[in-house]
Amino acid sequence: MISAVIIDDEARSRETIREMLRLYCNGIEVVAEGEDVKSGIEAIKRHNPQLVLLDIKMPDGTGFDLLRQIMPVSFRIVFVTAYEEYAIKAFRFNALDYITKPIDPAELQSAIEKASSIIENEDINERLKKLLNDYMKFQVPENRKIILKTSETIHIVDIDNIVRCESDRNYTVFHLEDKTKILMSKTIKDYSDLLELHSFYRVHHSHLINLRFLVKFKRDELMCVLKDDTEIPVSTRRRDELLKVLRTL
Repeated sequence: MISAVIIDDEARSRETIREMLRLYCNGIEVVAEGEDVKSGIEAIKRHNPQLVLLDIKMPDGTGFDLLRQIMPVSFRIVFVTAYEEYAIKAFRFNALDYITKPIDPAELQSAIEKASSIIENEDINERLKKLLNDYMKFQVPENRKIILKTSETIHIVDIDNIVRCESDRNYTVFHLEDKTKILMSKTIKDYSDLLELHSFYRVHHSHLINLRFLVKFKRDELMCVLKDDTEIPVSTRRRDELLKVLRTL
């Protein structure tokens, strides 16, 4: 049996991966799970897994931050990403295995088979070092526009004109500076992975804000106030991280 650790900030995603491994990938035993960088590192150190399924974006950092803290590694890695174009570029450039959300069983099975076939790990750390360098290089924002495709219209939106994004279950509402609203049939996490490279911050499970429009943070009330006087709640777990982000502005 190959021991595996799943690291993903969404409980539903971890459950989905765990169940797919059970159904489609023989010989894999999930020995632990992590919901963020900190708990992921603890799980890896405690269980010394042979395989890690690693999400990219998490509340306290990225999967790359996790790897930087524990390298050199002795396990095989399958990266899991929702909508992270720069990460995908880096993965492809370095021929490292990744799967995208929503997860396709066939893709997962193929990635696990490839990872399981690797016996020697001596070159993994060199490839990871190059991956981390390439990721930083690729993520330099060159195009500050985003294409939002609905069933009726293709919107070409300047990222600087997006005030905030709001989750509506499996949909996301984009609120633009001119009061336009665009409803997209993707989750807010799909967009946060991309927009957080452009001065956006996910202050709450349901809210992603453009920090350019933030004028006030009411710490006692856990509330952000934007330029248009909209008040956006801040989750308790994201309060301290938001304060750190604000100190860098």
